[in-house]
Amino acid sequence: MTDPRSAGLVGSLPQTTFLEALHRLSPAHFVEPYRDLHHPLHSWSTLLDGLKRAEEHFDDFVANLLTIVEFRTAVQPLHLEEYTHLLDCARSMGNEPFATQIWKAMERRGIAPSTTCYNHYMEALVWDHCYTGKEAYRLRMLPRHYYKRRKRTACVGWRGYGTGTPNSVRHAVLEIFNTMLREGHLPDERTYINLLIAGARVGHTKGISLVLKTIWNIDIPSMKAQQAPDNSKLPQLTSYDPWSALHPTENLLFAVAHALGTNNDMSSAIRAIQLISSKYNIPISQRVWLDLLERSYVLGRARIKEQDTQHSKLANSLGRVSLGLAQSVFNASTSGPDNTSPSMQAYRFMVNISIHNGNLGECKDLLRDAYKLLHRTRLHQIEARRVVLRCMKPALEAASKQRAEGVRNPDPQLFRSPQLANAIHAYDIIRLQVYQQSYLLRRCCWSVFTTQEWSDTSHQAWQWQERPNFIEEWKDFLPETKDVHYGAETGQFTMHGRTTRWARHWTPDQYRIPVRRIAHKGKLFVPVEPRRLTEQRIWNHVLKSHKFIDGRQSPLNKLFQFETPPSAKLRADVRRLNSTWTEYPEESEWNSQKNPNAGFYGRLAALDMLKPERGIYFLDDKTWI
Repeated sequence: MTDPRSAGLVGSLPQTTFLEALHRLSPAHFVEPYRDLHHPLHSWSTLLDGLKRAEEHFDDFVANLLTIVEFRTAVQPLHLEEYTHLLDCARSMGNEPFATQIWKAMERRGIAPSTTCYNHYMEALVWDHCYTGKEAYRLRMLPRHYYKRRKRTACVGWRGYGTGTPNSVRHAVLEIFNTMLREGHLPDERTYINLLIAGARVGHTKGISLVLKTIWNIDIPSMKAQQAPDNSKLPQLTSYDPWSALHPTENLLFAVAHALGTNNDMSSAIRAIQLISSKYNIPISQRVWLDLLERSYVLGRARIKEQDTQHSKLANSLGRVSLGLAQSVFNASTSGPDNTSPSMQAYRFMVNISIHNGNLGECKDLLRDAYKLLHRTRLHQIEARRVVLRCMKPALEAASKQRAEGVRNPDPQLFRSPQLANAIHAYDIIRLQVYQQSYLLRRCCWSVFTTQEWSDTSHQAWQWQERPNFIEEWKDFLPETKDVHYGAETGQFTMHGRTTRWARHWTPDQYRIPVRRIAHKGKLFVPVEPRRLTEQRIWNHVLKSHKFIDGRQSPLNKLFQFETPPSAKLRADVRRLNSTWTEYPEESEWNSQKNPNAGFYGRLAALDMLKPERGIYFLDDKTWI
């Protein structure tokens, strides 16, 4: 539908047919899987490893969407259903500028929004810029965060929703909500969830409690007033029929966990979720458990800074909980009635907690369980690749036949069947999941390797027995070049190899997958599974065997350009960034007092490494490198 040759066809399709085709560009299919998988990944790592970042996935999706809309509106106008889908797409990305443009277009055309439209628009506001960049990790409500977001000119790292008059996202959402009521639309669960999150974004805890109390009779103040938790003394929750629009779902559980967790109230979050889950018989999903674990982990870890500022003191005291709470959440999620499978990010949190507690034995068990998760995901990846190859086989045979008949460049339409596109998309998501899990496991192994002391293991045993064994067991997940510290008396030595911590691949053989090793039958350490070829190597072999394939064309580009080497310009820019440090004088425009993008992004701007042009997704300038 994005091919310019299809412009006339797209514009002339009947409304029902066009709507059905547009719905195939579903954000649940093309946006949310990438959004969730990129959340624990560092944007710089994906950039240097040659992967598409979350922003680029969003940009590509919006570009295709706008191309189709342009073809359509050149012939006939859009209707309510099409605008609803566009708002749904903006909601899934946390793209407030895009949602606002759609909303204004509806107002100009006199199209009355539905309840679903109002919900999508409010959700785009409360999640604006919450899935990308540093903003994704700055959702916790602290005085400094509130101050940063109340400025009229948002600096990089603090873009998105605003706080305080006149930028308050809560005021904006309440205005939309009041308009919705005046127009006679009935609110549903999603509507009140948006009000809940809007209150959380500005630290309005009374507003959070009011929504929960008014709609579901969940009394947060009464929970806090109890010295010993006793749900029997709390008011009975409001009963709703299962088909009621206000009957709670897993979405309410996540909203409560997120709203109270980001407002430094983990005890109320956990109690409210348990109460809602038991009353309405809603299983607690992995998504909810992971958010609870992340919030309890953030509130349990002390942030150590060189300068003990007032902000760092508040961050380490406000809502502070014991790391044992995070361990309890993890244990409840894996052994309770819900019994969800932990994600690799959950294992990473638990490894860091075990390091903090000095428990080497627990670290080793967690790493081995995490590797089992990676192994299972790799098996899914192998099966998904086989499906892709089966779908490609008819196209490859037809293209080879055309080549035998003297056609130099076979018809690229052979590789654009819906079956092949769907298979490649499913494979692409699993492939990104394997990358994410491998990346997080490497980070876990590095954290354990660099730890100097353990409570359950003597210093000598760790230095001379456990750490050498650990290096052998996780050899493929550690860089070959590394410093090994042995304390003040002994000193340190450097192990030189072909890979460093900053390399794209930590294993010297970048064409084989990294595997764990174990001692086996008198041999020192052997791989626990065959060191198969990497996916990139396999697809390079396919491309070499069938030279007529154009790996740049969609959808084949997802196979052959999943991981591309960094360009010479990018490598030069990174070298400049690493080797340049400038203290700007007070009169300079890049002084931290004058520059709203002070710090790391200020250095990027000063070195002319920020993109000056406007981006499709952000709709503002200087979006990313």
